[in-house]
Parts: sequence; structure tokens; C-alpha cells
Amino acid sequence: GIRQVICLLKLLGLLLVIAAGSFAGLQASLKLGRREKNLELFSRFVQNAETEIQFSGMPVADVVERHGGELSFLRRCTELCREGMDFSGAWEQAVSEDPGFSDGDASLLLEFGKGFGATDVQGQAAHCRLTLELTRQRLKDAREERRQKARLYRMLGMLGGIGTALFFC
Repeated sequence: GIRQVICLLKLLGLLLVIAAGSFAGLQASLKLGRREKNLELFSRFVQNAETEIQFSGMPVADVVERHGGELSFLRRCTELCREGMDFSGAWEQAVSEDPGFSDGDASLLLEFGKGFGATDVQGQAAHCRLTLELTRQRLKDAREERRQKARLYRMLGMLGGIGTALFFC
């Protein structure tokens, strides 16, 4: 009767707590992979931007529009520029709105945006090369962090859910 229903509801609640913990661990794990992917895409963007600037002299907002479609913050930057915001402000706002990077990554992106389009072609090429090198180092670190921590986060989430469920038993 009623005791069986209560027992089933408790069991369901405990399973939901375990599932919630597992989901939280999975989300943390996926965030590491998203950061790695975003850094790969940004690296590719910087390479394309350097080539575009050297050979076509295209304005930076047009470079972002042409080569930035794969990264959400670059698409957002293009939207803001179309709405009339200056490139520097659009870049800064777009970076600040994107959760797909670590704080250190965001600092690198902001620094790149400050210098992007601010000098002559040779200065831009050097700026892109420096940013590319720094991005590659951050990408290497992101890959290592994902390799070391992704499975750990999934396990901790599941074990945390189980531990919480046991606490309520």
C-alpha cells in the first residue's frame, strides 16, 4: 500500500540525486573539451587572420566576419559591429559573454582584440604570430588538463551523487 509507494518515491529520489551528481560531473568534463575545441578554432582563426591581413589588407571587422563563423564570440562580435558598435568594444563584449574559455584564455583573447588592427601589416602579422604561439601553448595545456581531469570529474560527480544519496538513506 502506502508504505510501498513511499519506499518507491524514496528510491526514485535517491536515483535522481545520483543522476544529478553524475550529470554535474559530465558537465564539468564537457566544459574541458569545449575549451580545448574553442582554442583549436581560435588558433585556426588567428592563422587565417594573419594570412588575410598580409595578402588582402582587409579590415579586421571583415576578417572576423569572414573567418569567425565557427566561434560564438566571433559571430557575436560581427553582430555587434553590424549594430554599429566599434570593433574594440564589440570584441571586448563578445569575449566577456562567452563561457567557453578559461579566465586566462579570455585575457589572451582580450589582448589580441586590443592589438588587432591597431598597427601596420607587418605589426599585425607579428601580433598574430605571437598570439598564435600563446594560443598553441594554452591549447597544449587544455589538452593535458582534459586528459588528466575529464574522467576524474565524471567519477567525482557520480560518487558525489552516490554519497549524497547514502547520506539521505
